[in-house]
Amino acid sequence: MPKCTIDGKEVEFKPGENLITVAKRAGVEIPVFCYHPGLSVVAQCRMCYVEIEKMPKLQTACSTNAAEGMVVKTQSDPVVKGRAGTMEFLLLNHPLDCPICDKAGECDLQDNSFGHGSANMRHTEERRTYVDVDMGPVIEKNMNRCIHCTRCIRFGEEVAGIHEMVAIQRGNNIDITTIDGNPLQTEYAGNYADICPTGSLTLRDFRFRKRAWMLKKTSTICEGCSKGCNMEIQHEGNVIYRCVPRENLEINKYWMCDEGRMNYHYTQDEKRILNPRSGATFIGWEDAIQTLKDQINEKPLTVLVGSDLTQQELENILEYTKNYHKGSSVYHFGTEGVFTSAQDLPVDKILKMKSKTSNLNGAEKLGIKSVQEMKSASDVVLVFAGGRANVQSVTKKLEGKKLIGIGVYSLNEAESFSMVLPSLSFTEKDGTIFNHQGIEQKLKRAIQPKNTIKAISEILMLTANKKVKVGAN
Repeated sequence: MPKCTIDGKEVEFKPGENLITVAKRAGVEIPVFCYHPGLSVVAQCRMCYVEIEKMPKLQTACSTNAAEGMVVKTQSDPVVKGRAGTMEFLLLNHPLDCPICDKAGECDLQDNSFGHGSANMRHTEERRTYVDVDMGPVIEKNMNRCIHCTRCIRFGEEVAGIHEMVAIQRGNNIDITTIDGNPLQTEYAGNYADICPTGSLTLRDFRFRKRAWMLKKTSTICEGCSKGCNMEIQHEGNVIYRCVPRENLEINKYWMCDEGRMNYHYTQDEKRILNPRSGATFIGWEDAIQTLKDQINEKPLTVLVGSDLTQQELENILEYTKNYHKGSSVYHFGTEGVFTSAQDLPVDKILKMKSKTSNLNGAEKLGIKSVQEMKSASDVVLVFAGGRANVQSVTKKLEGKKLIGIGVYSLNEAESFSMVLPSLSFTEKDGTIFNHQGIEQKLKRAIQPKNTIKAISEILMLTANKKVKVGAN
């Protein structure tokens, strides 16, 4: 492979790689603003200046491809002065509102100002100000903080596939806004906040809720559809504050849809059932397990499992029915109109899939048939769901049957069931899922279960064991 030298280190590179990528592999971080690996290169912020031997002027590393024998310096005096000048220019109009900005603590402008800027400012003129337009329910705009990197404009055109962000006017009067001041139309608007290097575009859902440095971060998988986007749950004090995408070039690259990003809200909804419920009455676990035993009584059952459950939960249910309810039938359900992985097609050209459950592929791998193949049902039906499976689509077909729900249910859904036993949501458990491509991925617990919620495996164990006494937790 060809080689170049960066700050005295000899580095191999693939033809066509730019200096930012090659330097990062060598452990050298080149500061950037406008550059993003998932977007086109425009080289307009000038923050990534480097000095290259035999070139008379500083070059932008994002737009310069590595070449055989190239010698690059990222810390020379001209580079340091060039970056300091760029930082001074970018801060001319930036407001001093870091203490109230949601981006504080994870802001590229803060980091680069500290690492490459100057403590002195020669600018004495009044800073410009803007009155911002409403950008819809996802993004809050503050143009006063904008540094004109145009990442948002390029994301809309190149990734979201919608030309909705534009730069109007020029020079000191430039304004990054939506066309005609309309609200954002894309269903991937949350990514605007992710890629914005300052606090100019922030999430309304996260606004003023928690400082970034207080958040704990758990790497897991989005359960919003069968794509299985890699994401990070950010939480503190057993409360989830936001979800953001994690880079996975094979599955979701750098992005995430708004539906998946906001999906965690149902796990913290006040209508979620957190204690066992019989009819309209909440009961203790000991009474709930005994009632469940009395109603199912080791006889053959119809068991419906949501394709939003993990592989381990599905295996536990299959093992339980095989050992304690011989002759039972197990069917999977999830998204109305999507009964097999063959019917699970892309909704758009970016990430979304038709199946709104994350483990349809995994249910099929275990040989579980679709609920569409169910001809009849037993008098008592067990319905296991993880939160995303469309429960109402199956309860409508089972009128007159005694339904027992085990899993994540809301008070509205509970009206169809004679009894509900609450279990873990995707934010509260570890497990395996298979996305629509058949790629195996791991869910990871971010927060502790609320109240006396129990895992499905524990509920099955207690139901199977006649001598076990149920504790409070």
